Amino acid sequence: MNPGGAQMEILELIDVLEELVIQSRRLPVGGNLVVDRKRMLDVIDQMRLAVPTDLRQAQQILENRDQIIEDAHTTAQGSLERAEQERQRRLDENAIIREAQERGQQMLMDAEARARQVIAESDATAAAHLSEAAEAASKQLDDADQYAFEVLRRLENQLQAFIDSIRISISSLQEKR
Repeated sequence: MNPGGAQMEILELIDVLEELVIQSRRLPVGGNLVVDRKRMLDVIDQMRLAVPTDLRQAQQILENRDQIIEDAHTTAQGSLERAEQERQRRLDENAIIREAQERGQQMLMDAEARARQVIAESDATAAAHLSEAAEAASKQLDDADQYAFEVLRRLENQLQAFIDSIRISISSLQEKR
């Protein structure tokens, strides 16, 4: 999934949420709103679903990383044990002692190289996905913070306008007395 597409989807859902708040009825006392609870919860569920799969995949890779490394170590250990058994068998056969030693050493080096390669690939994959997910999450948090700031600023301006209107009404009433 394209992180930019998920970001746009989340931003669109935030716009839907804002529109839902704007369309809500105001209560006559206290300035509270009556919001369509079902629609609000639906939008929140859609926002949860819009979280990039990269973020979920990075978490899964991190959880699987230890198992991958353990499997690589187990495979390497099994290869080492088989190599040692083969070396010992060859040592018992006087005619090919030198060949057994070389083959055992080569198998040991190959197993270690394979284990190092699997571990390095697992680490690189996990780091890449984690980095991408962290960047996407950071950007989304920044966008959400900016959006919240803008909504609060608009709310502050509206409240100030209400206060100013109330003060004018009070002043007008006092002048009529």
